[in-house]
Amino acid sequence: MRSILTGLAAFLVTFLMAHFVVLSALPGRIMSTVRERMADSGIQTHSWTMSPRVTPETQSIVRPSPDLAYAICLIDLSGGPVELSVPAWPDYGSLSIFDAGTDNVYAGSLDARADGAMGVRRVVVALEGQDLYPFGEAEQVIVSKPQALALIRRLAPSQAAYDAAAALIPASRCAPL
Repeated sequence: MRSILTGLAAFLVTFLMAHFVVLSALPGRIMSTVRERMADSGIQTHSWTMSPRVTPETQSIVRPSPDLAYAICLIDLSGGPVELSVPAWPDYGSLSIFDAGTDNVYAGSLDARADGAMGVRRVVVALEGQDLYPFGEAEQVIVSKPQALALIRRLAPSQAAYDAAAALIPASRCAPL
C-alpha cells in the first residue's frame, strides 16, 4: 500500500510540475522568442510594420491566410501607456492585442460595414498600476507585463486590396503617450 501511495505522490508532483511548465512558463518563453525574432528581422518597437503579402514563398508563420493583410506593432510599456489608433476597413478587419504570455487580451473590429463602426479605433494599452487619465473615446486595455504585441488583420484577397491596406499604415499610430 505504501508503494502505491509513493507512486501516486510522485505522479502528482510530476503532473503539477508539467502543468506549471506548459501553462505558465512556456507561453511567456514563446512570446519572448517571437519578439526577439521580429526585432532581429528589423521590426521596431512602437511602429506598425506590414508583413509582405502572403504567398507560399513568404510564409514566416504557420498557415497565415493569403487573403489577409497583416500589420504588427511590438509594444513596450516600461515607459508608460501606448496608444494604438487604427483606421477602419471597408471589409473584414480586426485589431488584436496579445500580452507577454501570448493571451489575446483585446479583439476589436475594424469593419466599417458594422452598425455604429468608428472611422478610427483608438485603444490605450497600459500596465497594471500605471496612472491612467481620461483618454476620450479610447478603449483601455490593462496588461500585467510591459511587453505586448498588436496585430491588424484586414481582408485583402488581391494585390490592389493589399496595397490599399498598406496605404493605411501611415495613418495608423502605435506610440507612447
